Amino acid sequence: MNLSLQRKLTLTVTAMLLLIIIIIAGVRIITILFRDNTDKLILEYHELNTLQETKMSLSKMEIVFSNLNYSEEAISLNKLMDLSQELLESIEECHYVITKAHNLNLLAELDTLTVGMDHIIKGLLKARDKDLIFDSMRTEITKGLNIADVLILETQNEIDYYERKSRTAILHGSFTIVFVGITAMVIILFGGIWYARNFTRPIRALVTATNSISAGNRNFRVSIDSQEEFRRLAVSFNSMLDIIDRTTVSEVYLKSIIDNLFGALVVTDRQCNIRSINNATLKLLGYNETELIGKPLMFLFNKDSQNHPQPVTEKIDLEQLAFFIRKHSQMFSKSRLPIPVFITCTILKNTDNTMDGLVLVVHDLTEQKANEEKIERIRKDRVIAINEAQEQERMHIATDIHDGLGQMLTSISYSIQKLNESRYDTDTIQNIQNQIDAAILETRILSHNLIPLALKDFGLISAVRNLIERANQLNNTLFIFNAYDFEGRIDPKLEKTIYRICQESLNNIVKHAKASKATFQLFKTDEQITLVIEDNGIGFDTDIISDEQSGRGIGLMSIRERIATYSGTFTIDSKQGKGTELIIEIPCKNT
Repeated sequence: MNLSLQRKLTLTVTAMLLLIIIIIAGVRIITILFRDNTDKLILEYHELNTLQETKMSLSKMEIVFSNLNYSEEAISLNKLMDLSQELLESIEECHYVITKAHNLNLLAELDTLTVGMDHIIKGLLKARDKDLIFDSMRTEITKGLNIADVLILETQNEIDYYERKSRTAILHGSFTIVFVGITAMVIILFGGIWYARNFTRPIRALVTATNSISAGNRNFRVSIDSQEEFRRLAVSFNSMLDIIDRTTVSEVYLKSIIDNLFGALVVTDRQCNIRSINNATLKLLGYNETELIGKPLMFLFNKDSQNHPQPVTEKIDLEQLAFFIRKHSQMFSKSRLPIPVFITCTILKNTDNTMDGLVLVVHDLTEQKANEEKIERIRKDRVIAINEAQEQERMHIATDIHDGLGQMLTSISYSIQKLNESRYDTDTIQNIQNQIDAAILETRILSHNLIPLALKDFGLISAVRNLIERANQLNNTLFIFNAYDFEGRIDPKLEKTIYRICQESLNNIVKHAKASKATFQLFKTDEQITLVIEDNGIGFDTDIISDEQSGRGIGLMSIRERIATYSGTFTIDSKQGKGTELIIEIPCKNT
């Protein structure tokens, strides 16, 4: 039969109260018995005292009569009367205190002897035969003493009896109290242990179920059939588990979807501390879940953040922060390395439309950036290859011009010089000679522009210096060239690129700048080459110039394209009437 918890507690308390009442009743009975026996023992001692006083009175009277002589003329009658009165009072007290347990006949006989002794004393002086009276009196006193001894002996026997009874009562009472106490303690101890185990068994079952569920065994259910209250609790607990199981399945399903998203997902709370993440986030950043949960969101965007930042507690403007996060193009991994990303950030709202945090969907652009860099490298390599092909083609053309057309023009010039020595029209021949010389010079200039032999044979500095010297010979602008810290040769392809930039800049200055002076300066460091070109010409507006507006724009586009091939930078500073300054920086490490 299953009892309710309340009824079981009531029965247990009732049993404990009954056990306590039994113990109290037993102690009370023992106390009453002990007190009754004690009262009787006190009474017996009172009887013994009275009898001893009676015996003492008889003994006094015996002493008196033993010392008296009938020949004495002065007998203390008053003393005898006092002793007789004392004896009568003792006998009377004996009648009062002696219980029926004694031999009352002996007491009556003692009483008779006492009365007789009183009459003998009163008639002592009148008697003639005093000796007979003395003997009779001694006999009576001896009988009285014997009777008193018998009564005293009976009393002592009763005292011994009651003392033994008291000791037995005390022993039995003590044993009973100890036995009942030990029995009660044993009953309480083992009953309490049994009750505690029985009472806590369903609680332990609930704890076991909780631990099992916490460990991931969501199919565990509680089975309790001991008390009605715990049965109801078990039913409610199992119902709760069923509900949790159903909702948990949905959460697990949702988490599975989130974890399998291609992009990283980060969800924050109202203070922008990280509340939830998916596997893609962990894989992207190199953290484990415990290292990110509870950490401030901005920890992922700041390279200098500490490895274990404290959670944020103050209120944050989520809309402003979301706008700020959308502008970020990189996050930092656990090793604090930058990761290129594209971030979509939205505000997480509750059912009542209150802002509860942020939701970040992060797309890793590492591969895309790598592809873009690869494409850029390929483009640069192709530009370099195209420029190299152009240089090769220019070399072929220049060689053909120099070795073919140049040689033919030179041969014609020698032939005309021979004709000039004859009798033919010298003016006409001289005119032809001048034209041929001009053609030869132009051919040389064209050949040199196509491929400077000094660049190939002597390097960048010598080629640029020759370029500047020819420009000074052919133009009114004063060109100045300086080179600093150039020792040895650099990459031939880079030499050609810098030479073409100088050449294109010089052409722009000649054609558009209207400058009286221009300076070309080359600086070399361990990390890069810097080219600074300045002129005092008419300048131009850098905000409105475009590739389609002038030859200057086409030249700048060519320069910019060549610089980008080597991941360099191009800065131009020019204002109308203030001249122009170009600063070009190209990475170039010493080898």
